[in-house]
Amino acid sequence: MSSEARPTNVLLTGVGGQGIITAGKVMAEVALAAGWQIKKSEIHGMSQRGGSVESHVRFSKTGHVYSPLIPLGEVDLVMAFEAVEGLRAIATARPDALVLVDDRQIIPTSVTSGAFEYPQDTLKRLYASGRRVHVVSSFDLACEVGEPRAANIVMLGAASHFLDFGEEAWQEALRRIVRPKALEINLKAFAAGIAAVQGE
Repeated sequence: MSSEARPTNVLLTGVGGQGIITAGKVMAEVALAAGWQIKKSEIHGMSQRGGSVESHVRFSKTGHVYSPLIPLGEVDLVMAFEAVEGLRAIATARPDALVLVDDRQIIPTSVTSGAFEYPQDTLKRLYASGRRVHVVSSFDLACEVGEPRAANIVMLGAASHFLDFGEEAWQEALRRIVRPKALEINLKAFAAGIAAVQGE
């Protein structure tokens, strides 16, 4: 995923409590440390009550990044930490965008209250969009390495496989941002994310 002609635009989306802001911060740190231009923005929609959360991360090796918000239809990489949030974000993506989606369903209160139904065909609709869709079961993989809260780092590991930064740069950013006592488990989660998409 090159950034020579224009910024690379990454949209991280999910619900409150999934570590989306931290994941975006790590990604921005990687690009900044590499000397690239970087802009980042966050949208917390009732995140304390499980509402939607988005982080826009834009970076460029050679050009200017003028706005922290990604223009509609210009997302290169969607990182969806929850299935419906991935479906909600698909309209923002370029036709050739890559979509990494955790197929885990987090049922919102609007569904548990009976006001709405949770769509059961989210993956089918994502595939039908024509984008390159890869399912990354980040929550399950994080549980396997021993820390369910590291699902965001599993997803970062998967994303790193498609971005123009070396694995060591990501590990260094994690060392700067993650608390020391949680570093080892997060590095394992990151490696699990890479392994999940190797060969893709």
